[in-house]
Amino acid sequence: MTVRAKAISRNREWLWVGLLVALAFLVRLALVLFVERVVWGDEPFYLWLGRNWFEGRGYSFTGYSDVHHTPGYPFLSAVFYLITGNLETASDICYVLFGTALMLPLYGLARRIYSREVGYIALLLAAVFPALTGTILFWGTMTEPPYYFFTYGAMFALLAGMERRRAWVVFLAGLAAGAAYIVRPEGIAYFAILLFYLLVVRLFEWIAGRRGGEGQAAVRARRIALELLCLVVGFALIFMPYMVYVRLETGAWMISEKAGVTFVTSWRLAYGDTVAFDKATWGLDSTGLEVFFFSRESYHVSMVEAILQAPGEFARLVYQNILAFLSQAFSPRMFPYFFLPLVGLGLFGEAWNRTRAKREFLLLLSLLPVMAFLVFFIQERYIAALLPTLILWLAAGLAKLGDWVAGTACLLFASGRGGSAWRRWGTWVPTLLIVAVLVVALPRVMDNTARGSFRFAHKTVGLWMKDNLATTRDTVIMARYPAIAFYADAQWEPTPNATWPEVLRYARHVGADYFVLDSREVAKLRPQLAFLMDESQIPPELELVHVDTSEGERLVVYRIKPNS
Repeated sequence: MTVRAKAISRNREWLWVGLLVALAFLVRLALVLFVERVVWGDEPFYLWLGRNWFEGRGYSFTGYSDVHHTPGYPFLSAVFYLITGNLETASDICYVLFGTALMLPLYGLARRIYSREVGYIALLLAAVFPALTGTILFWGTMTEPPYYFFTYGAMFALLAGMERRRAWVVFLAGLAAGAAYIVRPEGIAYFAILLFYLLVVRLFEWIAGRRGGEGQAAVRARRIALELLCLVVGFALIFMPYMVYVRLETGAWMISEKAGVTFVTSWRLAYGDTVAFDKATWGLDSTGLEVFFFSRESYHVSMVEAILQAPGEFARLVYQNILAFLSQAFSPRMFPYFFLPLVGLGLFGEAWNRTRAKREFLLLLSLLPVMAFLVFFIQERYIAALLPTLILWLAAGLAKLGDWVAGTACLLFASGRGGSAWRRWGTWVPTLLIVAVLVVALPRVMDNTARGSFRFAHKTVGLWMKDNLATTRDTVIMARYPAIAFYADAQWEPTPNATWPEVLRYARHVGADYFVLDSREVAKLRPQLAFLMDESQIPPELELVHVDTSEGERLVVYRIKPNS
């Protein structure tokens, strides 16, 4: 191929990549513009942390320094908050930009491992794939887009750096892995697999190349040492400052302070026991003045000790989670099981040479980090990080199926110019059919996504309080659901799962001005507070100011009277 032909081919390639990336951007932009969502779950925590941090109020939203939530997403969202002045808009921008940015490392991996055509197919699939687009809006964190971008960016950078012998690119892989960790602490598992991959691949290459003599062996050893150093240093530059911060706040070195408390509070959640989860997470600590999840008593919970105390129960938990993983991972809401034959075709449709085997080894390793959740509990948002890898294999399978469709159709139905057209466009027939299925399924998948405590009524009540009670950031709202305080633009304090006298004592301690109670909350989780939904039984410490029935269930807003 001449230089001019190569330039034309390269320009055509980047044109198609640009168009497909633009499609991914437009899909995500349309979703945030036209799909109503609620900022709920952990998302308000990240947004409050970022805003307070950048406004000089410290890395906190509870009154003391936070060590539960890593600062990656707070930092990213706060950057856009400074520009827009709106926390929800800042989060939407992160979703659109990083969801779109994922297309770049995804294409890079597909192009390097398979072919340019597989890269195009992978981009087209990822642009509209429901679990990478619409469902993220209802999962309650919005950390997924930057997390996926950094993890797959780290994988691509490591692969490219190793194959091109560019140590500085390996350094970038370390930085990206550190960024993934700082967005979500389980990202450290991706650093572990990258480190393992580098060691194993270079070791086999070193063994295979020993015939080159001691001189070449020494050169290879120095190169391996340099790559390892670059990967580790890149990761440590982002990892260590946060580790030092956690050490100063807790007095202990730990990869994630959240692991122990998450394990002990969510043990029963794997069996669907939300009542036990609510009691363990939002019950009061030994002082009676703080909920356990935010209490300093949760800092030193040992996951290992909890497992050793009940090894049989732990084994049962893992078994239960394996079943949940299989049922959720290969479901219409995540990765439909009927795609698996195409995945198999993409993986095993042809024999692997040594180069292909090394590259596939990295993708196979990328499945391991999500397996860490087998010791906690399984939710769709926890395991969706494996989707880009599955999409790469699906794209490879569709490319092979498309070649068969084009070749067969050409031999059976076409000749001459018609045969040329079939060869050019027939390969896209299976891909376009799958994309059509994904697009048609997107609204249904979004409607059926597990939404936890997502409720539009929480947004409605919060906005009502802001408009009618003139709530401010100094107003303290006690509620189980942080979305209410978020939309009221007020300070949130969680309602403890406790008796009414204990709740009242806690409310006085945290300086709560208002108390919001959800009828669904008391019916399912806290029956001891059900009497508060009856206007004839309102305690003298409370004053009823509003009742919302916008979704057919009651949410009541009380003003907490000051002590007389």
